[in-house]
Amino acid sequence: MSHALVSLVTLVALLVFFWTGLRVGRARGTYGIKAPATTGHEEFDRYFRAQMNTLEGLVIFLPALWLFALFGNEQVAAGLGGVWIIGRILY
Repeated sequence: MSHALVSLVTLVALLVFFWTGLRVGRARGTYGIKAPATTGHEEFDRYFRAQMNTLEGLVIFLPALWLFALFGNEQVAAGLGGVWIIGRILY
């Protein structure tokens, strides 16, 4: 088994996390929040919390995704992973 679908979902999930990090960096510049500060302007706080919520979710999401793919159904795991990714982007 190659697990290509779940590997792709994993890669996209990590790219979404990277994308949220870029948005936090841009918000730091826009609102003048110098690192390592994690609070400041209300809009910056939203970007930062979205990134941290994504990170907190990844800790549970990735192992669960892979366990379900390995011991359950890879296609269903990839589909549910896609739903999680879309939800993160909409959030």
